[in-house]
Amino acid sequence: MRRVVLKVIALLMLASVAWSATAQDELGGNTSGDPIASGIHEAMYVRAGGIDQWIQIRGDNLANPVLLWLNGGPGSSTMLDTPMFRSWERYFTVVMWDQRGEGKTFERHGDAIADTMSVERMAEDGIEVTRFLLEHLNKQKLVLLGHSWGSILGIHMINAAPQLYSVYVGTGQVTNLPRQLEAAYPSLMTLAGSREDALQELSAIGPPPWPSRAQYDVIERWEGELEPPSVPPSEEDQQTWMQEEETEYPQYMDDGEMFSYRLLGAAMDKEDMPALATAFAMPIVLIQGKADLLTTTSVVRDYFDQMVAPAKHLIEIDNAGHNVIFSNRAPFLVQLLTVVRPLALQHEH
Repeated sequence: MRRVVLKVIALLMLASVAWSATAQDELGGNTSGDPIASGIHEAMYVRAGGIDQWIQIRGDNLANPVLLWLNGGPGSSTMLDTPMFRSWERYFTVVMWDQRGEGKTFERHGDAIADTMSVERMAEDGIEVTRFLLEHLNKQKLVLLGHSWGSILGIHMINAAPQLYSVYVGTGQVTNLPRQLEAAYPSLMTLAGSREDALQELSAIGPPPWPSRAQYDVIERWEGELEPPSVPPSEEDQQTWMQEEETEYPQYMDDGEMFSYRLLGAAMDKEDMPALATAFAMPIVLIQGKADLLTTTSVVRDYFDQMVAPAKHLIEIDNAGHNVIFSNRAPFLVQLLTVVRPLALQHEH
């Protein structure tokens, strides 16, 4: 989502751990392409949309379903978050992709690709990455997971190439961002409570509709401040990735985030998912933080009600906001295992 929201994500994670040296190592991966036992650990550039784009493939067992994660932002690479999600690798072959304009893809190309940055081009990139993965991993279909900005790409991709995907998982699902922000206003006013700074700014813009983007930016800012806190680290977290040595956040990550938002931020506001597609050829699973007031869950519920699919599930996780995939990782994984994985196995051929 927008940069102010992405900074909130970073603060949530930095509250318990800094970026780790091991996470930095994930950017290199096993570039030889040799599988590890029955699993895989690779990181490489692949050709998509006429440019080299960086992907990482990790999993304990190649027989597991493949899950391609479309990160939020635009421009917020998840590569350095790898240690936080290693538990997923027991059950899925997890693919992270540095999209056009972010992470190591941005490091390679810089702003030379500025005139190619569009939702349509990046959705086609994602389809090309999917085709590479299916051939490379000898699969017929994969699970597509879109978070926030990535959920825009995800709906475009499954609408354009439904035959490639066994299940679509949306979280922090964008439907129509201005409408979702407008729907958040009454709840944010209530949550602001005795916070004078929040009440002052929210009262100043008044209820929607709003005449300019500046008012919507106020909603985004305070959603990030007022959403439920991250779940405390588990004992496993404390014994694993939280023990790793901290390292500096690469400058190209931050530069790619700023570059991507500058060129794609306005496009996000124009996307209308219900107008694009409501009928789907694969199961749809939407996992929302019940207290998400950015991609507001009540509006997602309205979109879900319009959806027609072979199977569909709307799961709302209590005490969680827009970044439920980060802040409430354990209950999120439960839903991946109990709902998504069985559907993936059922529909992978």
